[in-house]
Amino acid sequence: MSISAPRYVQAPVARVGRSSRLWSIVQRELRRRSTWGPLLAMVLTWFIITLWAVVAVFFTSLTGGSVRNAFESPYESVIWNLLILIVAATAGAGSLADDIGSRSITLYLSRPIHLTDYLLAKASAVGVWILIAAVGPGCVAAFVSAVLGWVSPTDALAAAGGCLALGIVTAVFFTGICLVLSSVTRRSLYAGVAIFGVVLSATAAVSVISGITQNANLLYADLTSNTQSIAEAAFGLPSPYPTDPAVSAAVMLLTGAVLITLAWWRLSRIEVVGE
Repeated sequence: MSISAPRYVQAPVARVGRSSRLWSIVQRELRRRSTWGPLLAMVLTWFIITLWAVVAVFFTSLTGGSVRNAFESPYESVIWNLLILIVAATAGAGSLADDIGSRSITLYLSRPIHLTDYLLAKASAVGVWILIAAVGPGCVAAFVSAVLGWVSPTDALAAAGGCLALGIVTAVFFTGICLVLSSVTRRSLYAGVAIFGVVLSATAAVSVISGITQNANLLYADLTSNTQSIAEAAFGLPSPYPTDPAVSAAVMLLTGAVLITLAWWRLSRIEVVGE
């Protein structure tokens, strides 16, 4: 009888697929943002926009006015842009800044995760938050109005489609702003302040310069003018604004894409030591 030392054999580690890695980052980011700040901003947005739309539709059903105008009225207001800005700042400010500040981004990128996949997952998580805030209230208002018999199912579906079209464009734009400003700092607070400052100052500056020069083309750089123009077209209403809704949508989508690209370039400058 012989005595020999035991041999321990480690099983090969199976590498998970690309989609699994992406989904893991998205899930983690959504959980991290499920705090009182983003949730409070989300609840506030849902409450104000849903109540506004439902009340507008109710009075329209009594007066015989345009149902589409009633559904579109919250999205034509500056208040809607401000609410979405609050949601974007609270949910997206720390998307990259937290990882840069804690240096956990080096752990992500030193493993078999491509920078593009990492940024795509972050953009998806931020975009989901903004999309829920932008689309959800209008769809709920349309559903409630249809259930109560104030509008027909066709009008309710048309209103939900308008909310979705406007929400997608807005989500892409704000996601780009959040990612690029979050990528240049280690503090989510600084990124949140920067998001507010850049959007509000740009909107004010463009409005003033456009009013002085009487150049309507400058309004394509104004967030409020673009969203108002897109909202009118999305809900099937004639637009009283000088901007073309299609051009406004293209400008916002292109701006969001360019800003996301700039965030990718910024992250590519970070030195990562491979394992």
